[in-house]
Amino acid sequence: MYPPKHFQTSAEERHKLCALIADNPLATLLVNMDEPLPHISHIPFHFTECAEHTENFTETETKVLVAHVSNQHPLAKKLLTQKDVQVSLVFHGEQGYISPHCHDNAGSNGNSSGQVVPTWNYAKVHVTGFANIIQTPEQKYQQMFISSQFFEREQKQPWQLTQMSNNKVQQMLTAITFFKVSINNIEGHFKLSQNKPVQVKKSIAEKLIQSGKAELAHQIR
Repeated sequence: MYPPKHFQTSAEERHKLCALIADNPLATLLVNMDEPLPHISHIPFHFTECAEHTENFTETETKVLVAHVSNQHPLAKKLLTQKDVQVSLVFHGEQGYISPHCHDNAGSNGNSSGQVVPTWNYAKVHVTGFANIIQTPEQKYQQMFISSQFFEREQKQPWQLTQMSNNKVQQMLTAITFFKVSINNIEGHFKLSQNKPVQVKKSIAEKLIQSGKAELAHQIR
């Protein structure tokens, strides 16, 4: 099994996957365009329903992601002629190199459970699903309103869609394609030294904090 089971998340940990997506919305999008290689681009997504606290996401609220792209994007053109376009998304959380020096005494006493070789820790969420276009002007406006609110939520003075003139809003809406992705499968690949002893993880976290990776250190702890 790959990745090893201790680096996978369980169904009970779905809220962790949702939290990673909410905190890291820029996904790597892969779409089969009937060519030798898939199309790859980077698009921000968010759930259609955005819970105030990610640990309170319900099953219903985590079934659909929404995004928009330029009308010139290959996916936009495909959505005009095809329903249920299969897409794959990769959301990227914290990541960083883990040196054997992160645990100075690893392996010195023959203990193979220490951090004795270089490795890389990371948190990723993989999503597969089916994309469909959002076509009506009313639905497009609603999704743009929801999207702007979501991505402005941490600004001191959040920008509002209503600050734009109606003409400008209409120009913007006619230049972009909105779509929803109905999630077929979602899984987490969290490689955070789960297979290491507590003392080793503590030592790794301390070294990461010293190198400016406090969030990764927090997740490892």
